[in-house]
Amino acid sequence: MARSRQSPLDHLKTLLRHVEPLSEEAITPIRHYNRSSADHQNLLSYFEDRLEDIEGLKQSVLQRHCLRFHGMLVVQFIETLERFFKESAAVCIDLLGHYVLDDRFDIFRVQGSTFAVHFGTDTLGRALCESATWLDTSTINARFKSVLSDPFEDGKFVLFPNGRKDLQSDRERFEALELIWQLRHTQVHNVGVITQSDAVKFRLMIREPVESPRLIAPTWNDIIRLKRFLDETAKVGNERIGTRVAELLTTLHANDPTLFTPQEMADQVTVTFGFVLNVAGATGVLPLP
Repeated sequence: MARSRQSPLDHLKTLLRHVEPLSEEAITPIRHYNRSSADHQNLLSYFEDRLEDIEGLKQSVLQRHCLRFHGMLVVQFIETLERFFKESAAVCIDLLGHYVLDDRFDIFRVQGSTFAVHFGTDTLGRALCESATWLDTSTINARFKSVLSDPFEDGKFVLFPNGRKDLQSDRERFEALELIWQLRHTQVHNVGVITQSDAVKFRLMIREPVESPRLIAPTWNDIIRLKRFLDETAKVGNERIGTRVAELLTTLHANDPTLFTPQEMADQVTVTFGFVLNVAGATGVLPLP
């Protein structure tokens, strides 16, 4: 009896059913980031360790496969940071949404058709943030500046400063993030090939010659250094965002003490950002691990 033929669409539909629950760390942005970042590094270590146990592998072939694998991991690490920014902005909106009346959320240009598919999303923050890309440092700065501004005022909060009077470490982080977004573009859209236009952009960013056409071939050390920088950036960003949220909630409570109970809010933001924060004189309690 002939087997019934399945269409390509039918085969692809099954992919969407091969899923698993999110980890418990996904409840907060920084814990979700840390879990994914650690998982990616564990994958790298497991892969490298298992290869050492296999005899007879041709070194040139092994090296070629490792470089391709490393290129895929570059994307995974960078996308993990992008998701962190997206999830962090979403929780900020959720924490503030019931207590502000100004136009701070207008910076998210969500069209009706896009918003409609997010209508069932369980939070306003996710509905506004999930459809946007977070792959440009200036755009990321502008969004957090607007969301975390004082009521009816232009925002002053800058997540990643890049002014002449700012700290050199901050300026370097800004420049490094811009380079990372371009690396991500090259890996995702050109499968790691540095085109002529990519080379021009890279040269302007690093102020050094960049060859093209060339294939990016990340080493193990490249991956580890990238992860170290991304982890540090997520930590710095989380601390700055959490501190600013607590300051803003304190300001809102001073204007209207009936908005929320300070201790409850302090506990909530402390859990959300993973370190002790103070809101309107109340100190948040961080649950024991």
